[in-house]
Order: sequence, then structure tokens, then C-alpha cells
Amino acid sequence: MYTEEHWNRFAETKDLTPQPPIPKRMHPNIKIHLRRKLYKQNLQKEIFSYPNLTIRAAAVDDLITKPGSTDNPATVCGGVVTSDGTVYHSKAVVLTAGTFLRAEINIGLQITPAGRIGDGPAVALAETIERAGFAMGRLRTGTPPRLDKRTIDFTKTSVWPGDDPPLAFSFMNERPWLKAEEQMPCHLSSIQGKEVVKIVKDTLHLNRHVKEELTGPRFCPSLESKSLRFGHLAHRVWLEPEGFDSDVIYPNGLSMTMPVEYQMKLLRLVPGLENVEIFRSGYGVFYDFIDPRELKPTLETRRMPNLFFAGQINGTTGYEEAAAQGIVAGINGAAKALSKPPITINRTEGYIGVLIDDLITNGASEPYRMFTARAEYRLTLRPDNADLRLTEKGVTVGCVGQARQDRFRKMKTDLERATELLSSVKLTGSAWKEKLHAGSISISSEEAKTAYKVLNHPDVSIKQLTAALRVDIPELYDLAQQPFARRSALKIQATATRDREGAKFEISEMRKDENALGYLTTMD
Repeated sequence: MYTEEHWNRFAETKDLTPQPPIPKRMHPNIKIHLRRKLYKQNLQKEIFSYPNLTIRAAAVDDLITKPGSTDNPATVCGGVVTSDGTVYHSKAVVLTAGTFLRAEINIGLQITPAGRIGDGPAVALAETIERAGFAMGRLRTGTPPRLDKRTIDFTKTSVWPGDDPPLAFSFMNERPWLKAEEQMPCHLSSIQGKEVVKIVKDTLHLNRHVKEELTGPRFCPSLESKSLRFGHLAHRVWLEPEGFDSDVIYPNGLSMTMPVEYQMKLLRLVPGLENVEIFRSGYGVFYDFIDPRELKPTLETRRMPNLFFAGQINGTTGYEEAAAQGIVAGINGAAKALSKPPITINRTEGYIGVLIDDLITNGASEPYRMFTARAEYRLTLRPDNADLRLTEKGVTVGCVGQARQDRFRKMKTDLERATELLSSVKLTGSAWKEKLHAGSISISSEEAKTAYKVLNHPDVSIKQLTAALRVDIPELYDLAQQPFARRSALKIQATATRDREGAKFEISEMRKDENALGYLTTMD
């Protein structure tokens, strides 16, 4: 067993052979400190410096409950009790228990109570939720082994570079600090189905995770599940680096729970991994979740006011799905504590709304994953217009800071001005062809078109259009200098105009139906 001193030395030296030494084949208890290091550093910097916010780390074992009001006699949540007996009173509680509720990890037939390797399960909290009367079920998920980059032959894989130009995750950042050529590439390999099927079938009697009659993730299944269902196919393996200064590789597509020696045997069938060594084996997790039909659209529980659930506890799988729920539950928990109106997002406004509506309406018979195909109006729910769709809603409830408000309003104004400017320029089709020097572009010669409508053409870019018109309209120079993300948003908006207009009526009708049902106005 490694002590905290070992973990600290491992984090400081980045030495992936920690002391005392153990067999090279596998280091089962290593905590990968370097994983997503940049994200962790920036997130902690933001949280630890946030005014009036105190951070405490402890296991929550119990909920504080108290009688409700005369108007609403239901028992309400008034705080939590940690495993060391500390009591925290609060006006709202948000539980994001992940895969820890009564969780068990298994590798082969070995079972270990844990939510993930190195962290114990939340047994007492699961019992508390069960005693409160919540409908609960059990799900399973898994994770792949972590590989040693130094033992991989990348010459046998294909290289997949990052976006060029790279796109920022936040609208507050228009130009990522990282250049396109400085991004770390992923590598793609594959594994043949027949070879996998033989190993999987030979080890079924040693694989509790596959044998158990529990529902696993259909859309990100284990390699064992994929091979049993699609044994005749080859399976892609994405080799994803964990960080700039890390030798850890995440083999996306190789989630597995068979005994370690068979995991090694299977891994070495993958081109490029013939001599691979692993830092930590793949493993499966069994855990409790609550029926999400117990929730309101705000993610507050119907059974116990002031208590909010978010993440895998609601039957979802995936980081993005958990983060989306955390945003809504966190905002509404704060709104509840401050006696402010809650926020809801319906399925015509964002993927978050689709996810929550699916959960609270249909429940979760399997770990739920969000896909564009689940949204009826996915052509209007795009990354480029997320700011336009949702920031005003955030401003209304007070969860958007002044700097972001200013940036949002400037972006909105710039986009409106650019649209107005391009809509004011109108030429015949033949004139457009002459200016664009593109005789192959299909533009009707008889019909005059605005520059905004010409931008709808897939072969016409913002730069090409502004270069053609810059002499006639000098104001277009500013448009050409806009950041790539801004120009891209304008191009996408122009391209999607026809689809957006067609969806407006349907969206309006859906919102009328939702209002009639009280979805947006009634939180009960």
C-alpha cells in the first residue's frame, strides 16, 4: 500500500515508477496526478480564489431533514452530516454522488467496495437516500486500462491532429493560447473482432461485470459487450494522451473488466501495443442511482424540497452530461437559498433541456447519454449560438458576471451589425461570380442576391466575400479581422437561415404545448 508521501513524490517528480518498486506489468493503485493537469490547475485557481466560498473535503453520510411549512408539509432538506459527525446546515443541498452510491469495483471475479480505485464507496449516504423513500436502481459502467506511452509503437498507428485553428471552449476566450501545431495529437489503431471474441468467450466465467444481470451503458459499452454483439467487426482504438508532461495514454474504446492477465493479452493484439505495459488495469463499477422521474425540471427532488440531484445519481453517464446537470442544479440550489426564481431550460432551447426532459419524463432504464439525434431542433442548437440562446437567461437569474455580460452584448452587437451590413449589399448573380472569381459557384444570374444570402453558399467564405467587396465597402475590413470563432458563427448563421426559419413555427407550437401543460411555469 502506498502512503501519501509516495503520491506526493510521484506528483512532484512525474516518475511513473513510484517507490517502493512493484512489478512493472501493473501499478494498480497509482493515482494519475497528471491527468488533465491544466484543467485541474485552472479550475482550482478559480474556485479557491472565489469570494465568500469555503471549500471542505469530507464524506457525506446523512441528510438533515426538518418538517416543511404549513403550505407544503413535505419533509425538507436542511443540510448534511459528514462521516466525522460535522453538521452543515444549509437552505439547499446539491448531491453529485457520481458512481459512489453503494459502489463496488470489480476486475474479473474480484470485488472491492469502492467508487473508483483508491476511493471508498458512499454506503451510508445511499442508505439515507433509500430510507427517505426514493425509488432506486442499480447500474454499471467501466473504464479502460491506462497505458504507458513509452511502450507504444506509434508508427503502427495513424495520427489525428487537433483542430486547425483550435477552438476555445469558452466564449470569454476568442483565441486559444495554444497554436494548432502545438496541440498533442491522438492516434488511431484497431483490433480485430474474431481475436477479441475468442479471449472474451474464454474468460466469460471469470468476468462478473459481463455476467451480472445489470444494465450497462449501451452507447459506450465495454469491449466485452461490443465483441459479443458485433464480433465480426474490427473495433477502433483511440490512443489519447493525458497531458503534455504525462506518459499516460487513455485507450478510448477498450473499456474492459476481465482479469488483468487477459487484459494484457488482449491489449497486445492491437497494432502498436504489442509490447505495451499498463499503469492501471481496466475495471467495472456497480452503483446505485435514483429514478430521475423523482425530479422537477429544476433538478430539485419532488419528494424532499431543497434537495437537488445531478450527474450519475440521476442515471446518466459521461462527464458532459454530469456537468450539464451540475450547472442547472447548482444555479437552482443557489436560487432556492436566495429565494430567487429558478431557471429551467426546455428542449427547444438547449441540449441541457433535452437531457433533463428525457430524464424526468422517461426515467433511465440504462445509463443515459446525450446525442444530437435526441434533439428535435438540433439544427438550431449549435455551439456557435449557445451564447445567444442561453446567456440572457443566465443574466435574468443573476448567474452571469458583468465581464461576461459585456462580452456577450458586444458579440451580439457585432453579429447583428455584420448581418445588417451583408444584407444591405445586393448584386446580380453574374456580378457576384465576377467579383468572387468563381465561375463554378452556382448562383442564378437572373436573381439579385444579398451578400448575406451569397454567404449561404458552402463554397463562399467570409474572407472570400469581404475581399471581393472591400474596395466598394471599406467597413467590411473590420469584419474580415474578426476572430475565427466570430466569423465562423456568422457563416454558420447564414448557412442555417433557411433551416432556422422552417423550425420557428414548430418550436413556437412546442412551447405553447409546454406552457399549456405547465412545464415552464409550474415547478411541482
